[in-house]
Amino acid sequence: MKTLPFNPLHTRGLSLLLLLAAAALGVFIALHHPLWQPVPLLGFVLAAAWFFVNPGLWLVIVPALLPLLGLAPWTGWISFEEVDLLILAAAVGGYARCAYRTSACSLRLSWSCLFLAGLMSISLLLAMTRGFADAGGFVFGWYQGYDGPMNSVRIARSFFLALLMVPLMAPQHDQSATAVARKLALGMALGLATASLVALWERLAFTDLLNFSSDYRSTALFWEMHVGGAALDGWLLLTFPFAIWALRNAVGAPQSAIALTLVGLAAYASLTTFSRGVYLALLVSIPLLLWQTRSKGVLGEAGDQAPHWGVVRWVVAITCLAAMARLVFPYGGYRGLLALFGVVVVALSTPLVLRNTPPGRLLAGSVLGFLLGALLVVFSNFLPKGPYVLFALLFFSVFGLLHAPKVMAVRFRPAICLGGFVCLALAAANVTGHWGGVEALPGSCLALAMLFLVVLVGALARQPLWPADWRWQGGLLTIALVVSGTVAVFFGGAYMGDRFSTSGQDLDWRLSHWKQAVALLETSGDVVFGKGLGRFPANYYFAAPNGASPGAYQVRGEGGQTWLYLLGARHPMSVGDIFRVSQRLDLAAQGPFELKLKVRAGADVGIHAEVCAKHLLYSADCAIGTATIKASKGTWQPVQLRLEGKASAGGPWYAPRFKMFSVGILNQGGAADVDDLVLTAGGSDNLLANGDFGQEMQRWFFTSDHEHLPWHAKNVLVNILFDQGALGLTVFLLMTLGALWRLNLGKARGHRLSPYLTASIIGFLAVGMFDSLTDVPRLAFIYYLLVLYAISLVAFGPPPTTLQATRQTPSPREAV
Repeated sequence: MKTLPFNPLHTRGLSLLLLLAAAALGVFIALHHPLWQPVPLLGFVLAAAWFFVNPGLWLVIVPALLPLLGLAPWTGWISFEEVDLLILAAAVGGYARCAYRTSACSLRLSWSCLFLAGLMSISLLLAMTRGFADAGGFVFGWYQGYDGPMNSVRIARSFFLALLMVPLMAPQHDQSATAVARKLALGMALGLATASLVALWERLAFTDLLNFSSDYRSTALFWEMHVGGAALDGWLLLTFPFAIWALRNAVGAPQSAIALTLVGLAAYASLTTFSRGVYLALLVSIPLLLWQTRSKGVLGEAGDQAPHWGVVRWVVAITCLAAMARLVFPYGGYRGLLALFGVVVVALSTPLVLRNTPPGRLLAGSVLGFLLGALLVVFSNFLPKGPYVLFALLFFSVFGLLHAPKVMAVRFRPAICLGGFVCLALAAANVTGHWGGVEALPGSCLALAMLFLVVLVGALARQPLWPADWRWQGGLLTIALVVSGTVAVFFGGAYMGDRFSTSGQDLDWRLSHWKQAVALLETSGDVVFGKGLGRFPANYYFAAPNGASPGAYQVRGEGGQTWLYLLGARHPMSVGDIFRVSQRLDLAAQGPFELKLKVRAGADVGIHAEVCAKHLLYSADCAIGTATIKASKGTWQPVQLRLEGKASAGGPWYAPRFKMFSVGILNQGGAADVDDLVLTAGGSDNLLANGDFGQEMQRWFFTSDHEHLPWHAKNVLVNILFDQGALGLTVFLLMTLGALWRLNLGKARGHRLSPYLTASIIGFLAVGMFDSLTDVPRLAFIYYLLVLYAISLVAFGPPPTTLQATRQTPSPREAV
């Protein structure tokens, strides 16, 4: 494939041009950041300088920090984000280095990449222009909502930022194409880790870690989910394959343990999205990845005598693990599952010690273990927490015995190990019975009997049933955790079961919603070029079935005074359906709270105000105040509310709970102007910033906690068709198919990252079948970056030419 040639003069000129553009835009955004001035500007300059010295590290840093750098709930910004500053700083540093040392940069792109990127740029610019027109003309603003012309800029920026960064992904003179790929993969894996850790914090702070009954769905720090959507879902699917990459490329026990932990955290985050789209996408992308890698041990390299585990063995193993978890969990709960998992850990190593042991000695060890275990179980039930203490002592004793062969004489060690395993199994059954009662024992005993049978078969088999490699076993244990978590999600609470029971009805709703979205394309120009970038929420507002809009807001002004206009939802609603305008409060803010404000209404209206423990969509421990305001015919009325109820504390230090003040319209279709909001607690100063809206929506943020359909097309292809028309959809499909072709059938099919990039793109699109995704700029940026990178892979240097090259054990320097 031919590439675009650049001589040093062209390289320096283009680098200077892009450097100046990125620097000017970055400084402009940093100077207007709502918080902590002049920290954003100083941070931008320092980051640009650091990326100048370390130009390739942006591939690690940007994906790693992307899930964290979105502070809209604190700033009120939605048109721009903090991640824009990081990307622009990386561009400034990279292009400054290219301008300074032209020999250090190639800026090579394939002709196919340039052609497709050019078509997409034309489509986006046309759609952005149409978006401005649909919004009534372009007006710049820092705090416009989804109905303003800046929403077109918000959507367009993701592709152009990706296009800005792709030339910097070309290998430089001091690095190889493999090094670039390795940094990108590491950054994606770290991005998965940061998002998963935030999701873990969210569960710890706002719901129990193992509570799968409530309807609380993880959102992490993806503020774009304030009106629903699947931002976290899309990010998990984009990055999950790179957790497998990290596991396969780990060197040594510490790195492998970290990678296994990452897989477990990501699996937990995926489970707690309670998204059927996520589950389906993982079932598509991860098996595809495992099939493409075609290694003996996708989760670790097996030894010389390790058996080949094909699809059948994996299916049998996963089915058995799921069956055992299903037997234990209904009555044994999480304690029973944890005890079962401990026995599984020991069971993986036990057959290797028992091999070539005479059957009579195995029988003797089993009988002695049963008798001793029964005695210990009876004794433990007379002690406080005795069943748990006994299980812990037996687990560490047996595990140590299995992995410390010099402790016991070789002749007796197998029998003692088997006896210890039987003792541990009885202790696990005792834990389950202690927690769940007599009803828990039949299922637990049957599951443990299955596990004992597997151990015996493994001990008597001619060849090992599974590899002895500890990385492989760690991978299987990770799968066991995922399977156990899945069983807990589906059988530990009614929420997930209810969601799957309504899948058919939900699909009908989505089909109807997609038809409504397409029907909004009224003219031939709309069909070909789109209605305009980001214009779906504004157009759907006026076309909602039965006029059932979710509510709206607008900052208005006259004669130097500004105020907030609030419009309530136009459908029957509960408290959870209120359209809220909110502001973060300090964690230390404590009630009782009092609110003073001015209200003006043309008709009687109900005002709702609250202070809640709230991250994004789900409220808890609220102090609430309401008031009925009589029509005032243009006159401002002072209102004073005392917010009644328990105001939550800030939570533990390791999982602080955010607090949020919100105000909204309580009655259906009600409308009012509000101004001069003052929130106090025990005579404190005003806890709210910009309560008079003199700085527009700075520090304010809105949420639609329950009503999500009006804000999204709910399908990535329908969304692009609506925004960019048939032209944009065709280019999007050409880019995506071109990347997949290049990775799987083209000259990049032997590249080290080909299976992972393929799984990432496929997983993203699978989630996108049920949500828009490209209306989340952070997600769209990474998606377009991966697609453009995949199309240009051949231009970036010779990859490994055979799949065998991907199976080579990485050197410590190359491995992560």
